[in-house]
Amino acid sequence: LTMQNIIKKPTVTVLIPALNEEKTIEKMIVDCLKIKKYTMDILVAIDSKTTDKTARAAKRAGARIVYGKGLGKGSTVKSSLPAIKSEYMVQIDADYQFIPKDIPKMIDPLVKGYDVTLGTRYQKGALVERGSVSLVKLLGSYFLSFVASLAAGQRVTDVMAGYKGFKTKVLKDLNPQTKHFGYEAELVVRAAMRNYKIINIPIVYKKRIVGSSSVSSIKHGLLVLGTIIKTRFN
Repeated sequence: LTMQNIIKKPTVTVLIPALNEEKTIEKMIVDCLKIKKYTMDILVAIDSKTTDKTARAAKRAGARIVYGKGLGKGSTVKSSLPAIKSEYMVQIDADYQFIPKDIPKMIDPLVKGYDVTLGTRYQKGALVERGSVSLVKLLGSYFLSFVASLAAGQRVTDVMAGYKGFKTKVLKDLNPQTKHFGYEAELVVRAAMRNYKIINIPIVYKKRIVGSSSVSSIKHGLLVLGTIIKTRFN
């Protein structure tokens, strides 16, 4: 018996919220499953506005599927929570701008005792491909992360990155209520208010290969700002 057999591998669910991502979802799943350090379970949460074959492609690649009820990424993530049975989970966007290779960076601090890991594009050690973030998005991210840091009482360098890790019981305790994109900030502020241990993790961020983002910088920025304030003072 090797030491590896005796020590049980941590169980990890990779949650991939997806809205019309049939072109990238298979590569995403296949690359997640290449990570042998953990017992992996891939859960694709299909947004109710999806019109393409994302679900079929995800199943073919070996993922489980849950269907989001309602409107927006937050409600899609919330409806997938009962399906997560592992000790740890990591949420990653389906468009392959964040890379599966960084999953161990997100999970290992959780195994060592942190409660929440926040992938960040804007900190020393992160690698952001040229042209992957517009100036408007960059300034918006800085501003929202600054406001989130004030609300959280600790430094948050990239509140809106769609790459976050949690001990599963912590995520279920945080239980996001925000239906839209702003749930990303809600989770961070609430975790800080409940004194969970949070760490920023520098990650790689690439240009989008296909398709276009469904995020409108100004509209979503204002929604997120509202979410941060509401979560802090509720």
